[in-house]
Amino acid sequence: MASNNHDSIDSSASSKHLAADRIHSLRIRASIRRYRKLALLCALAVALLAIALWGYERLGHVSENDARVKADMIIVSSRVDGWISERPVTDGQIIHEGQELIVIDQREANLKLSELRAKAESIRLRREQITIQRQMMETTAHDTVTAASANQKAAASKLEQAKREFRRADELLGRMVSRELWEQRQTQLRQAEAAALSASTAVSDAQAKLGDIDILRKELDTLVEEAAQIDAQIRAQGINIADRSVHSPIDGIVDEKFVEPGEYVVPGQRLFIIHDPKKVWIDADIKETKLNHLRPGQAVKISVDAYPDRRFIGHIERIGNATTGEFALIPSPNPSGNFTKITQRVPVRIAVEQPDDNPLRPGMMVEVDIDARAKRSQDTAR
Repeated sequence: MASNNHDSIDSSASSKHLAADRIHSLRIRASIRRYRKLALLCALAVALLAIALWGYERLGHVSENDARVKADMIIVSSRVDGWISERPVTDGQIIHEGQELIVIDQREANLKLSELRAKAESIRLRREQITIQRQMMETTAHDTVTAASANQKAAASKLEQAKREFRRADELLGRMVSRELWEQRQTQLRQAEAAALSASTAVSDAQAKLGDIDILRKELDTLVEEAAQIDAQIRAQGINIADRSVHSPIDGIVDEKFVEPGEYVVPGQRLFIIHDPKKVWIDADIKETKLNHLRPGQAVKISVDAYPDRRFIGHIERIGNATTGEFALIPSPNPSGNFTKITQRVPVRIAVEQPDDNPLRPGMMVEVDIDARAKRSQDTAR
């Protein structure tokens, strides 16, 4: 009987322990479910917050994946024609401003320059000769004219005296003047007339020599004009010779060459395409619906397809004043009358600093992300 009571007591205690363990287990499971729900709610809240932040971030940014690196591609051409004798540079070569790129045969041009210089020297010598001759003639002619004028005056004075004496003798002929004296006065008059005529002729001859001086002066003026023309031709030929050596206008790199030594080139023909690798920018065609958020100076994050692990920073330099469609060969308004509204794009130039290793090359595809929030907040504050 006592044994049965003892077994009953043990069974009751065991049942109590089992019930307590079951209750504890249920409590743990309930706590776990509560924690899971809380963790799920927290995760959902974090996800919603992340989505909200991403949306806010996207609303403040303008992105474009169709952007390209640009540079001023300079086409180097020739101003003269001729055969190429030298081409010391080639594709991909780094060049400096003033460096010789190509040499065109200069032999005929040098011969022409020598001929012009010889003509200029001949004209110079002729000018010197005429100048000396003119100076000598001016001195002699002026002295001759002075002397002839003095003789003419003296002869004219003697002629007047001879005329007076002949008139007096002619009036007194047969009374106080003999025929012999009259004939003597007549002879003196004729001699005075001949002397006056000779003096007048001498003056005319002297003045004619002054006319010869005028001829020399005109010839000298003609030679001066010819010398100026030859000098202009010499300068032009010097430019022609200088143009036969084509030099680089910038520090840069040769992108492509189009000629080889021995080829014949003509004025305006393309010889090289070069660009300055330090002066690059990015052109992005942005939809017109996003222009309201863009202002010059806004920061731009740049991702280059060729360098996925590198990031570049730039800023908006300027926004185009016309859409890209305005420069198309076919006008945007269809003349047939059919109309389909298409969002136009406006070119935006983005300034970017080229790193020292010049990784940005013209034509590379890039993606741009423009931060428009700072400028918009400033505009709102105004």
